[in-house]
Amino acid sequence: MEFRYWDWGATPKRDDYQFALLTLALDKTTKDYGPYQLTRVVKSYSTSRLRREINRGDVVNVHAGPWRPLETSDDKLPERSLRVNVPIFKDLLGYRKLLIRRDDLDRFKRIVQADDLKELVVGQANGWVDVEIYRHNGYRVNDIANPATLLDMLAKKRIDYIPISLMDVDTILASRPELAEQLMLLPDITIYFPLPVIFYVTIHEPRMAERLEAGLNLARQDGSLERLFKSSFAHELELLRNGTHKRFTLTNPFVPRELVEEKKPLEAAEGGAHAASSAKGRWQVGR
Repeated sequence: MEFRYWDWGATPKRDDYQFALLTLALDKTTKDYGPYQLTRVVKSYSTSRLRREINRGDVVNVHAGPWRPLETSDDKLPERSLRVNVPIFKDLLGYRKLLIRRDDLDRFKRIVQADDLKELVVGQANGWVDVEIYRHNGYRVNDIANPATLLDMLAKKRIDYIPISLMDVDTILASRPELAEQLMLLPDITIYFPLPVIFYVTIHEPRMAERLEAGLNLARQDGSLERLFKSSFAHELELLRNGTHKRFTLTNPFVPRELVEEKKPLEAAEGGAHAASSAKGRWQVGR
């Protein structure tokens, strides 16, 4: 089996972890499924272009992304894929810091409740599942086709803030040093919503999806997934344990019942507030 993993080149910490987790899962299934090849392909694709490429499977045939509903009115055959329903991030992607303009710091310091934040415009990329989550919760969203232009839109005052994953806060401004004097991460507000992340595989390779699901479940059962996760994101987990900032919690109506574990805040899991779910993930056709 030849797995060609898509790396979009903008979130190195996430991609390093996801690639390492793929390796772990495939190593655990060599006895039952045979040898494999795993390569990392760095390409800049829009969301819709990525789904078409995954569907074709010629350049890339596996990627990781937020869980999405199985079928929507927007689904098209060239954008469908197989969904491996085993969460790989324990909801860490759902914790967001806010990237703002430095000139607006005092404005954001006056925010005390979610309704204050809802008066402002959040910037997102078109096609991201986050867009519908924010809108469902009453937030004003400006979603654009090209995520690479979000920082420029913020600097030009076309949006008011960009939610940034805790995993990406150390690299977001490093990618655009010329904007570092204009933009900053707000230190005392965090947005949280349940956002399980899973792997997607080309629709033409169901045995690859089956193998990946089997390997991930083995890694969950023997604790190796947990160890890789904690070693990869020790800094982010420490921020959650020690954070004293204001947190605004949003609901995610799209999370399925079989992923109910992912609805609970990660800091509760870190504190031992609930046991790991015993539900087995199932790969399904999705987006």
